[in-house]
Amino acid sequence: MKNIIAFSLMALMSSVSLATPITLQHSKTSYVNSGICSAVVDVTIHDFLGTYDKLYLDLVAKDRSGRVQGTSENVITYGDIQNLQGKAFGNVFLESETMCGADRTWTVQVKRAVLVVDGKREDLLKAKKVHIDDFQPMRIVAK
Repeated sequence: MKNIIAFSLMALMSSVSLATPITLQHSKTSYVNSGICSAVVDVTIHDFLGTYDKLYLDLVAKDRSGRVQGTSENVITYGDIQNLQGKAFGNVFLESETMCGADRTWTVQVKRAVLVVDGKREDLLKAKKVHIDDFQPMRIVAK
């Protein structure tokens, strides 16, 4: 019985120390108002986000020559997301006047991804827990 309890406790301790992965996906870019264009990046946190937990997520959009075309510094909290089926879903936005000119030669770089759960900070970039879903929508035509 002691072995079962010890094994269960070790398994629990090892799972707590692992960083929770996130997945990022550029899902849409469109004009929002007054000549400003917004790129929507969907964020999936592969666990529930608690009431006092936070995800610090900073993104930078660069054109093909490496010039910064937009930045986004975000603190995602419980009120910003939906907790569904064991995951948390939300969005962040990269906005600028030039964002709608973006094509597949532009890149969005994750500069910071830090998850704070129960007061403990985890650098998801260092833990290699930032996953990219490089979704490309189908072209739609009307004939």
